[in-house]
Parts: sequence; structure tokens; C-alpha cells
Amino acid sequence: MATLLRPDTGNWLFLAVIRLVGWGAWALFAGAFCSETVSYLAGRSAPTLPRPVRPLQVLARDLVATATLVFGTATIVTVPASATAHATTDTPSADEPSASPPRSTEWEPLLGDDTPPPSEPSEPEPRTRIVHRGDTLWNLARRAYGSGDRYPKIFKASRTIDQPPGVPALTDPNELHPGQRIRIPSVRKRADTPPPKRGPHADHPGQPSEPKTNHDHSHPPHVSQEPNVAGSRPSRVPSPVVAPPADNQPASPSPTAPRATNQDRPGIALPSGSYIGLGLAAALSLAIAATRLHRRRQLHVNTGDVPTHQPTAPPEPVAKARKAHLDIAYADNDSAIPSDSDLVAQDHSTPPPDHITLGTRDRAPINLPLAGLMLGLTGDGALAAARAVTTELLAKARRDRAELLIPQPDADALFPDAALTDIPGLTITPSLAAATSQLEAEILRRARALEATDQPDLNALRATDQTDPLPALLLTASVAEPTAATVHAITQLGARYGIGTLILGPAPAGTTLHLTDDTTVTQAEGPHADALTGARLFHLTIDDASAMLHTLRTAAGIADSKPVNIPEPRPGSDLSPEVTSRTPAPSEIHVPAPTDQAQPRLIRLQVLGPVRLHTADGPITTGVRRSARDLLAYLALQPGGITRDQAINALWPDHQPDTATTQFNTAVANIRKTLRTATGLREPMYVTHIAGRYRLDPDLIDVDEQRLTATLAKARQATTDPERIAALTPISDLYTAEFATDLTHDWAENHREHLRRAVIDALARLARLLQHDHPEQALNTLEQAITHDPYAEPLYRSVMQLQAELGQPDAAHRTYRLLAARLADLDTEPDDETHQLLTNLQRHP
Repeated sequence: MATLLRPDTGNWLFLAVIRLVGWGAWALFAGAFCSETVSYLAGRSAPTLPRPVRPLQVLARDLVATATLVFGTATIVTVPASATAHATTDTPSADEPSASPPRSTEWEPLLGDDTPPPSEPSEPEPRTRIVHRGDTLWNLARRAYGSGDRYPKIFKASRTIDQPPGVPALTDPNELHPGQRIRIPSVRKRADTPPPKRGPHADHPGQPSEPKTNHDHSHPPHVSQEPNVAGSRPSRVPSPVVAPPADNQPASPSPTAPRATNQDRPGIALPSGSYIGLGLAAALSLAIAATRLHRRRQLHVNTGDVPTHQPTAPPEPVAKARKAHLDIAYADNDSAIPSDSDLVAQDHSTPPPDHITLGTRDRAPINLPLAGLMLGLTGDGALAAARAVTTELLAKARRDRAELLIPQPDADALFPDAALTDIPGLTITPSLAAATSQLEAEILRRARALEATDQPDLNALRATDQTDPLPALLLTASVAEPTAATVHAITQLGARYGIGTLILGPAPAGTTLHLTDDTTVTQAEGPHADALTGARLFHLTIDDASAMLHTLRTAAGIADSKPVNIPEPRPGSDLSPEVTSRTPAPSEIHVPAPTDQAQPRLIRLQVLGPVRLHTADGPITTGVRRSARDLLAYLALQPGGITRDQAINALWPDHQPDTATTQFNTAVANIRKTLRTATGLREPMYVTHIAGRYRLDPDLIDVDEQRLTATLAKARQATTDPERIAALTPISDLYTAEFATDLTHDWAENHREHLRRAVIDALARLARLLQHDHPEQALNTLEQAITHDPYAEPLYRSVMQLQAELGQPDAAHRTYRLLAARLADLDTEPDDETHQLLTNLQRHP
């Protein structure tokens, strides 16, 4: 006390306090630095210190990360080989623990995993659970049954539950509200069946929309990865997962996005020789859908009498990939094929990709986690395999979900002559040094963001701040010896931050694969050698990759830099370009216009919507083969008849000639047999064969599409406005749905687009004729057109203008908001012309 009361003339007390505070701060910093260093070497996160000391801990953590990047492998402790999880195609037995058991209480099963006694006679009682914030049916099904794609069982059982007052009923599997009650039916397990694997990062397509849950339709089932547990650092050596063939798929596919479960086709062989995975095919299918919607939005509505131009077809390899995806994921499961709008809407909740699919082994896909990936490719097939991996990542990069960093020399080697500008997710750097510098900065940025938000991992950080996309990052480059240590350090640190590396050459610190010219792995070194030896990797030719990158550009709304021609007929085919590359315009189809006095026909063929046959007693629901259904749709478009070779080239182009001929004969016989059984008449042929041409008997079969095209042709032939109005008025009633919505053939998709475009033009023409004398009818006609094409921006401008003229400025503003909401599906917004129109209408109501 006396010391404190004595005057401090020499400032010695002040200096002593400063010295004490300084040494204390230094001791705290040194302790934090040691703690961070030990935690990094041990592969775990250090405990978070209290707030007053936390800035020192953040500084120490940044210094450890920076030192690791600077000194390269000097501070890296590699994971011992014994700690590496090896791939397996066998399900662990009940006596063996799972290789990566769930360690978070979030994944505790909702239903007990104990096997009931075999003699138990009755089904266990279902359990009722209260929905909490963040719950989804997919997660609840995965925790209850070990498989998220069984969520329809919970949804079906819960729809009739009475909810508490003020809580909405469960009507949509994509929407859960806190406080709702759901019923989880119990399922008895066989005593000899091991419990299913579960993991929070399992990639299962077909789930209802949920935040940060992957439902990429294309990925195979049973792909699981070790979960990121709060406070832990993921393994620095990613473990490959070989997805086993699915023996017990759910009885009914998802109503929103069925999964590709055909294990006989784990990969897709393209005519050019490329071999791609279902993931890339699904992403390209989405890209085609987005491209078409962008073109619909940008096309000018034709209100004249000149027929509109034919739609532009996608490049052949892209079209083949799309058809394979739709067949495997939907048609082969007898599921409804989604429209372009449905595919784009499903893409909203897709999270960033957390793995890459390299190829197949023993007909099972092989996946590697992207975070922490260090994979080297050598041999004759290295570039083709790397081209497939990088193209698939770019195809999944929509909405800033993924980013590929590639130095310019390597981009030139992988994609020569391809247009690489304006491709979402692609960043080309001048050199490898520039790419590594960018990744170092990104690692530090993500480390600070995790610390500032107190989040355990990248997925949690993405959920906390959705304005920062934090894409998955992949560096693809040739790595020379001087920079190998830096790349290795970045990959090791990047395991926590969603960063991986694909090396065009050997990867001494990772896994190196030696590939033949057909991308078969003949030799492998590194942690995953046993899992990958003998696998066949996906690969792309230069031309196919260029076509796919072109489609990714147009899917982002970038205008075509050059026209993409519709493919020519196959060699040896007698099909004309008019048959294979386009469908006839309505003015080219000579079908008598229907009249009220026309004799009702015995059979009605519906090809607008799903292809169905009807009699006077109702629809024919059984007996029609899928090949017969496809042939009926093709015959409907050719009222003049077709040859057998034309049908084979359109419907079975990939079959052997003998097999295709058998398919055709069987389809014709099935049509005749089904119609004879339904009508009780044995004499009619229904499909006639005259002078080598097959056609539907026009006296017995009425086709809805032919009535529509005849009406469109009659409207074009009208010479006065009253005649045009009379001819155009029935079109909205005749066009009940898009053409053959359950067919995936190229000619069906081309005609679907053409017919929709022709109907939209016709309705716009009718509205123009009505707008002066009957503006209300014109407005109703335009609204009908928008229901068929919800992305056609010119239609919205016409509606807004008419609403303003009718003294409805508020309605015009609502129309603009509706357009903006729909264009958000395409990750875009109304153009300047539409916005300016809204501004003018608000200024001058």
C-alpha cells in the first residue's frame, strides 16, 4: 500500500506493470500457438478459448496455417497407412463395427436397431415425433431406416395426422414446419440382415428439398462418407467408396426426383467412345433444360402468319447423355419424366458437391471425397480421364456450388480449341503459382470465417451465411518438383475447407494411377491403390468435352456463339433429314380439319401429355408395351406412314438389326392385340401396312395432336381477321399438355419444343387480334399462354401493358413480381426492357 501511495517519480511502477502485462500476453500467445500446433499435428481442432483470449488464438491459428504453406511438407504429418480407410464392396457383418460410425448425436436412429424376434407376429407400432427446426423428411427417414429415399413412407403415414392448433397440415414432403407431428412407421428387420450404413454426407438423389443435403439424381445409392463431427478435423487422406450394387431398392421411386438405380449401367458409353457417369449425365440433362428455358425467355413471340423457326437441338453427345439420364432415373422406373421447369426447380436445394465419381469397378461406381483429394493421373488415358472429372465438376457448379482452378497451359492441354470463357465455375489462372496463391488466400479466409462464426465445419458455415457460397474447390494442374511441397500443403490444409487437387502426373504424397488408353487402371500407388487397381475411369474425347462445355455456357444464359446443328441421319439410314432432325411444321401436315359432322372414331390416341389409348369405355390401362407406346407416338407424327427402317432408326437406333426388327414387329403386334381386346373387334388392323409403309388407320383412330396441328394449319391459311380469330380460338382447348411427356427420344423432345412454340405464337397472335375490341379476352389468352410457357418474358410485357390499359397498375406490378420469381429459377432477373416498362407504367398509371 505504501508503494502505491508513494510518488512514482522514476516511472518504475508503470514500467513494471507494462512488463507484467506484456509477458502475460506473450505467455498466453505462446500457449495458444503450442495448442494450435499440437492440435493440427493431431488432426483435430483446438478447444475454443474464452473471448478475452480468443484474438490471440485466432492469430496463432493463422500463423500455423501460414507456416505450413510456407515451409511445405516440413510441418506436415502424413496419415499412416494403417489409418487409411480402404474401399470395400461388402456390407459389414452385424458383429463388425462400421468403418466410420456416426459420432454425432444428430444421427442417432429414431427407431431402435435391435432385431425383433423372428416369431414376432405383428408389425411394430409406429412412433410419433414432433418436428424441430432444421428437420426434413429425408433426414428423418435416413435416421429411422438408414436410407433417406424411404421418406415417402413417413410422408404417407403422416398426412392424416391431426396437427396442434395453429400448425399447418403436412401436405408437401418438401415443407416441414416446427411443431408439426409426424408418424414414423416401424419396420421389422430380418435377423440375418445387418443394419444399413448411415452417414450425414451420404449422397442420395430423390430426396425432398432440404437445406444443404445433396440430392443429385445421378449419384449411385449406398455412397457414404465419414461425417464431419463438430470440433474435429476430417481425415487428411480421403477414403474412396465403391458403391455396391443395390439389391434392395425401395419399391416405389421418389415422386420428385427418382434415383438412377440401374446397376447394369453404372456408366454411359457415348457413340464417340467417351464413357461418362450418371452424375455428369444428370448435370447435362439439367443444363439442356436450363438452356431451353433461357431460349424461351429470350425468343421474340411471333404474332405473324409466318411459321416459327425450328428449335435448336443440343449437341449429339449431350443429347445422348440426357436421354440416358432420363431413361435410367425415370422411364425405366415407370416414373413421370420431369419437365424442364421441374428439373430447374429441383436444382435449387442441391448443395455443393462433396465427392467426385472417378469410374467403375465390377459394375460399381467409385467415389472419392473431394475435400483433401490428392490424386495423380499418368499414362495414355490421363488427359481423357481428367477431362471427364473436371467437366463433371463444372457441370455441377451452378449457383456457385463448385469452382475449378486450372492454369492456362493445362487448360489448353485438356480442352484444346474449346471456348472456355463465361463458363460458370471455371477460373483459369496464368500459372500454377497464381492458382496456389489464390487457394492460400481462400484457406485463410475460410479459417477466419469458421473462427468468427464458431462453426465446426464448412457445411455448418454455409448454412450460417448463405450469402457467401463457399464453393467446393478443385485445383487441376501439372505440378513440377519445386512447387510439389506447396501443393501438398494446400491439399492437407484444404481437407477442412473443401479443397482438393487433381494432378496431371504423379502425386508422390497422394495416390497415383497409371492408365491405359482406355483409362483402365493397370497400376496404382498410394493410400487407395487396392481400391482403384483394375477400375475403369470415366473419360471424354476432346470433341465431346467441347460440346458439353458449350452447353454449360448456354445453360447460364450466354447466347450461342455459333449455331449447333441438329445431327444428320445415321450412316446407311434411308431417313431424310426432315424425319430425323425435325418434325413437320403444321402447314406441312395434310390432315383434314375436324368438323362437328365428322364420324366419331373407335379409338382415341392421346399424345398430348402421357401417351394413352382410349375407347368409348375409357382409357386402356393394361396390355400396352412400352415399345408399342413409343411407336404409337411416332406414328402419330407421320400420318402419311413410315417404313420399318424409319421406325427402327427413330426408336431403336442402338439395337442390332435383328433385335430392332423383332422389337418393331412385337410393338405392331402388341398394338393390334391390345386394341382388338379392348374393342372386341377382330377384323381391323388398326396399324395398316400398305406399299411398305405403316400408318395408323385414320378411319378408326383419332389423334389429338393431329387435330391441333390441323387447326394451326387452318389458322395460317385464313385470309381475314374474323377467320383467323375463329380458327385460333379452339387452340387453347386443344393444347391440353406438352407432346408425349413420357418419351425421352430426341425426335419427341424436338417436336415437343416445336409444338409448344407454335401454340404460344398462335395464342399471342390471337391476343393481338383481340386486344383492341376485346382486351379482357386478349388478357385471358395471354395468361393461358403463360401457363404453357412461364418463362417467356415478352408475354409478361404484353400482359403488363394490357393490365395498365385496363386501369390495373397494381396487377401489372404483380405480374412483374411473378416474372421475377420465376426467372429466379434460372438464376437471372427481368431484363432492362421489362424493368423500364414497369417504371413507365408506375410513372404514368
